[in-house]
Amino acid sequence: MTTTETPPPPAGTTDAGPLTPTDHRALAFIGQVNGTLRACLCTLARHGVALRRGEPERARVLLDTVRPWPLYKGGQFLFDLMEWEDLMVDGDLPPVMPAERIVAACALPVQWLAAATADAPAAARLVPGQRTAAALDLPLRLLATTARTAFLGAAQDLTDLLGTPEAGSVPGPPPAPETESAAPAAEPELPALEAGFYLYEDIVLGSLTVLGPLLAEHAPADSP
Repeated sequence: MTTTETPPPPAGTTDAGPLTPTDHRALAFIGQVNGTLRACLCTLARHGVALRRGEPERARVLLDTVRPWPLYKGGQFLFDLMEWEDLMVDGDLPPVMPAERIVAACALPVQWLAAATADAPAAARLVPGQRTAAALDLPLRLLATTARTAFLGAAQDLTDLLGTPEAGSVPGPPPAPETESAAPAAEPELPALEAGFYLYEDIVLGSLTVLGPLLAEHAPADSP
């Protein structure tokens, strides 16, 4: 069963245990990743439950549309293989993750997908791969460096989603001046999870709900 808790040390070990301080810190980071992934998945599923209950016809049409797609089927396979349901229902329900955080982590990957699938001019599609590089007189090592940078950027985006950066490590906009009337934005009231049959479908519905505006920004020009 998937769990976010660190297992107890085996019997017969000393008080300090066989693990080094680095081991403990590494496990603490992995536990943090598990916890944040759990919060993200539970938040998406709760958005899905809200959509399924509040707009059942819209939810039905969305699911009927995406069920035949390989991304849906592959996601369900990975969901079962990684036992994410066990991770999600293990323990008390985590706090709702702000939708802005989920959208920000997905913005760059969505941009890459949009660029990769957009219609390109005919000249750009004549000679893909190595012949394109030769035609443009670009060394292949430059393309490899660009690809490596892109993958590192994707890894950093996932770290931003799954990890909590240390204070001051990521620059941000200057804080707004405090006023007496300023108040933190209230988290949305979302229903609880419904484990079992609906859980993966609710995650899909929640993803389409939270990421829908971001995906719509990159829709083809001739889409409705």
